[in-house]
Amino acid sequence: MENFKYYNPTKVFFGKDVLEQLCTEISPMGKKALLVIGKNSVKTSGLYARVVSLMNICGVSHYTYEGIKANPIVQHADEAVALAKEKQVSMIIAIGGGSVIDTAKAIAIGYYVNHSVWDFYTQKVAKPTQALPLFTILTLAATGTEMNSGSVLQHNASGMKLGYSAPCMFPKVSFLDPHLTLTVPANQTAFGISDLISHALEQFFGKGESPLSDLYTASVIKLAIKYGQKLMLNLQDYEAREQIMWLATNALNGTLKAGKNAGDWGVHDFEHTLSVLYDIAHGAGLSIVYPAWLRHHQPIINAKLAFLATKVFDIDESDENLAASIFIKKLESFYKLIGTPVKLNEVGILPSERNTILSNLKFNKVNGSVYTLNETDYEQILDRMW
Repeated sequence: MENFKYYNPTKVFFGKDVLEQLCTEISPMGKKALLVIGKNSVKTSGLYARVVSLMNICGVSHYTYEGIKANPIVQHADEAVALAKEKQVSMIIAIGGGSVIDTAKAIAIGYYVNHSVWDFYTQKVAKPTQALPLFTILTLAATGTEMNSGSVLQHNASGMKLGYSAPCMFPKVSFLDPHLTLTVPANQTAFGISDLISHALEQFFGKGESPLSDLYTASVIKLAIKYGQKLMLNLQDYEAREQIMWLATNALNGTLKAGKNAGDWGVHDFEHTLSVLYDIAHGAGLSIVYPAWLRHHQPIINAKLAFLATKVFDIDESDENLAASIFIKKLESFYKLIGTPVKLNEVGILPSERNTILSNLKFNKVNGSVYTLNETDYEQILDRMW
């Protein structure tokens, strides 16, 4: 096993009507909050009004920054920081999915500095040591950002999409009510399931022998497939919604990487190029990249894939190479079943874009921390994606 540190200070309220605890949690933090939301859904669903009503009850005034994109951009984070400073807020409340929460984390650390938050992500400045208290109200099960310190933003002008993490970026409290995900449409639900499976796989392929983490990872993927299939048959299935929500949280709250390094993350790095160039949903990009990445590396990861074939799909096959191939095919079949793409042409990206994609991969020096990638790897993985 690799040496590791496990630290997660986020308090989680999970289940029906947990939002009723909001006042108790935010009242000690002060009297002014910045609400961060996406474009329309939290207002049309009535959730925004409900949160405002609860804040009024406990005497916390609010200001709102809205319009966060599905692939969040640094410009919005910087604009929200300026608003937070102008109004001298004492906390941030993020209402939404991963993009909203990731942006809120950037705002939280940007509040105490006089430079763009992008300087943190490009590592031009030292890691932040303080951040505004962050409360999250999750509306989409996918990224796990509600219980970790990571954040991803993109900078469209430079063609870069980067992740960043610091201990002070953990949410203080996260409210996870599966009822709030019942209105999520089929495509976004499927993309979220793809995202959580990808998080589990990235850590599985991390450096280090950790049997407990591997079994835990296989269980997360197996259950995501079980409840994902069930959910896609009935988007109003509350039990399936709650299982997927908790699986997504656990897929990236630090538990799966115990005994390993942080993971490989080459697939996520590769997918960031697709997001920044074509603004496709992150989960959709991951379900395209992962089968190609697995097939490309199969000769050196057969044993690990055979383990997953046995634990996830109950495959009884002694030939590791065959078992590995079966796992990839079954994973790809699951993606097709729930309606998330597995080829670039399914999202309108044609082979004529090959050189554009390769140029961005090279510019960003896309790589994995365990399974390193060079320009030949870029070409071979990309060619498997059409």
